[in-house]
Amino acid sequence: MTGSASPGRGKGRTVAAPWLGPGWDPSGDLAALQQEMQRLFETLLGLGPGRSQPAETVWAPPMDVCESPAAVRVLIELPGLKQEQIGIEVIEGTLRIRGERPPDPRFAKEQLLRLERRSGPFLRTLTLPASVDADQIRASYRDGLLEIRLPKRSDAVPRVIAVETR
Repeated sequence: MTGSASPGRGKGRTVAAPWLGPGWDPSGDLAALQQEMQRLFETLLGLGPGRSQPAETVWAPPMDVCESPAAVRVLIELPGLKQEQIGIEVIEGTLRIRGERPPDPRFAKEQLLRLERRSGPFLRTLTLPASVDADQIRASYRDGLLEIRLPKRSDAVPRVIAVETR
């Protein structure tokens, strides 16, 4: 990939141009950036989703969302949780995934030198596209990975119409 010379950086130095090829979706990138910034501020300020007061502990497990012509699929990493500690509900067109990871009892606070594995309550929300059939949503949990399948309504799935010759 070629780049353009950086002003004020001397000759011979280049800056890589951003990838703008197939598959690049600026609106998707902006939505992901907005969600990540909100998550960052909530974490830094200790604010839980929808709260104005600092929360004791707040964390948000990583979430991937992908879409095919027939369904939307959500994957959330929840290592160390039991199936009973995860709640999923649909309220007014919003998918809500909540749960709580208890602190690891093997480590007392005074023993900790570094704490990177988060514990406490979490809540992730996702506004559902109008094409999703909320009555057909299914979820499975295996090896710390929660997968939620959100099938689209049959009238929302693209249908190929054959052109006949006469």
